Amino acid sequence: MAHRRWGVVGVVAVGALLRGGCGAERSASADANAVAPTVGADGSAAAQSGAVAVTVVDNSFKADTLTVTAGSTVTWTNAGRNDHNIKPVDAGDFGVDAAAFKPGATHAATFTTPGTYHYFCSIHGTKDRGMVGTVEVVS
Repeated sequence: MAHRRWGVVGVVAVGALLRGGCGAERSASADANAVAPTVGADGSAAAQSGAVAVTVVDNSFKADTLTVTAGSTVTWTNAGRNDHNIKPVDAGDFGVDAAAFKPGATHAATFTTPGTYHYFCSIHGTKDRGMVGTVEVVS
């Protein structure tokens, strides 16, 4: 009878090890398939050029931080279910009001001058918290 008890314990232990191994394998393959962000030689985000997209969903901008070259056009698409707006934190005329940025709408702005442009959705955040974003324009 003692051998049976150890046999059951052994089967349970081996099953647990195999299940753990499968989970680790699944995680490793999921990590291997993940797309890494583009990074420049200095470790910072590489600048994108031309047309750059931002998806606006309920309560966030995806991507919330962009680095683009001067002359690039950023297009925000409201893919959420709610109205949103884009309000520049500092001077800038790249924003859009909620009346023109309902679900399904797009808004584009071309950034020609290098600098850092912070923005937010005043419906779902403030200039410091919540739904915020940044466009870094480089030469």
